[in-house]
Amino acid sequence: MLLLLPGDLAPQVAWLSRLQRAAQRDAADLLRAPFAGDDPPLTRDEIRGFRDKIEFLRLAQSRWQATQRGPRRAATSVEQPANEAGQHRRTLLRFFDLRFRSDPEGQRRVSLIRARGDAELIQGISELLALCAEHGDALQQAPRGEADAAARLGALAPLLSRLVDDRTLSTEARRARRLRDAAYALAMRAERRVRAAAEYWYGDSDKMKDYERLHAFTAAGDDARAAPEQGKEAERGANGSVDIYAGYCADADAPPA
Repeated sequence: MLLLLPGDLAPQVAWLSRLQRAAQRDAADLLRAPFAGDDPPLTRDEIRGFRDKIEFLRLAQSRWQATQRGPRRAATSVEQPANEAGQHRRTLLRFFDLRFRSDPEGQRRVSLIRARGDAELIQGISELLALCAEHGDALQQAPRGEADAAARLGALAPLLSRLVDDRTLSTEARRARRLRDAAYALAMRAERRVRAAAEYWYGDSDKMKDYERLHAFTAAGDDARAAPEQGKEAERGANGSVDIYAGYCADADAPPA
């Protein structure tokens, strides 16, 4: 998935830390949330370990930023196509969410597209465009410009491929980026489990405010939950880089710099 993430992770790290402290405070409730199937109940060690994952993310982000050398792509060359592609992607995924409400296989395909990491950005777009081709007649009849969104996303794909080309990064930078994105994935996986337990206990109460997601993090949409797997290539300034992710997203739904 395509994610636009803030270049400075400090607000997100602070938010995750706040969420972890709330989870420690409410552990007696959260540990009793009835997760099912392959999703085991939360444990005290898992909640305590959330703090270590956040610190790992902080350190991995610092290492990634330290590897950035040489000229960088102009921020203006990244922002417009990345924003536009993200908008078209969200438009199309909303369409398929509705279309596949009673189709488990369709839901599975949409979920896989959402889960694509940054390393699979173009693959995720290709899969989404393939889905669009299979349902072209329905897209043409859709009322929110879905057919135009698919056409424009197809036109943007080659440009986005160049923007996230790993060959523009040194070996050291690629390793640092993979480490950073792995750290991000770990932190966001923990975040999703903690928030799921909190929603079970506190979804109808003011206490849920302690678990609400950082506004800046969700500005690009719920897809931000998808965790990025390969990081971003273009950054702008010390505190405001522009990141292209294919994601969490969720993430996750899914953000570092």
